[in-house]
Amino acid sequence: MKTNRIYGWNTGVFNQISSLTYLDLSHNLIKTVNKSSFPTAFLTNLKKINLGKNQFACTCEQIWFVNWLRRTNITLVDYPIRYYCTTPDNYNGQLLKDYEPSFLSCNPIFMILISMSAGLCILISIMIVFLKCNTNIKNLLYLLKVKQFRRKGYLPILNSDDYEYHAFVVYCDENRIWVHNDFVKKLENEEGLKFCIFHRDFEVGESVSGNVDKYLKKSWKVVVIISNAFAKSEWCQWEVDIIQERRRQQGRNALLLVMLENVTSKNMTSPLRTLLDSTPHLRYTKGIGENLFWTAVTEDIRKAVGQPPISEL
Repeated sequence: MKTNRIYGWNTGVFNQISSLTYLDLSHNLIKTVNKSSFPTAFLTNLKKINLGKNQFACTCEQIWFVNWLRRTNITLVDYPIRYYCTTPDNYNGQLLKDYEPSFLSCNPIFMILISMSAGLCILISIMIVFLKCNTNIKNLLYLLKVKQFRRKGYLPILNSDDYEYHAFVVYCDENRIWVHNDFVKKLENEEGLKFCIFHRDFEVGESVSGNVDKYLKKSWKVVVIISNAFAKSEWCQWEVDIIQERRRQQGRNALLLVMLENVTSKNMTSPLRTLLDSTPHLRYTKGIGENLFWTAVTEDIRKAVGQPPISEL
């Protein structure tokens, strides 16, 4: 059957042939031979076969035939020198015995699944990092904005040298230990800042509202320590109204909001929500990223106040 321009045959052609011992299909146009091309019963009695000089295609459909050629006990006439690829072009002339496609290249679904799994792992990792470092990322962005503002070279309308205190700290009594032992102690001792806190600096005998009014005027900026306890305090809400007036007069750079924790919806008030929506804020996190928080706080307190800036250097 050689040299007959045969390029293929129906599946059942060799089903009824069980005694043939030699088959010559050389010099035809056969491109692909698969498992259904030759029935098992047919191959059982076959002793010799010649499939050389055909126009074999080195594609994934040829894997069964390539593997069969390597393990069969049937005599393969002119194998391997006359069993070579003609298509595709990049395999033209390559012997079939050297054609070894990878499992993944012939099973793209696995490549897709692997790619999707890898993408999903990366996405989950990014989400985990974001959730773990969300506070640090926000603080970093906040710090970058501060540095960008300073690089513009604006002259401030107000200067910290004109005030007795760098900042007036607004906080509730439940957060006093953190404010005194962490916030004030660290920044005053290590950064040389000076804060006004009512437990230490308010005048005895003077009304609280009178002290607040007096020392706000002596303070360059206002630092607000926000927590659920702060949101629930009526006194702190009154201070929020006072702070909003300072913001209207000097702009948002006159305020520094520090979130000790997320305020729940049931504790969130309209004035506090307005303040948070209109003013950037920092989030305190202990451990990883804590140094970034302190750097951002220091930079913000030292940032120029003035809305808008009056001139450029």
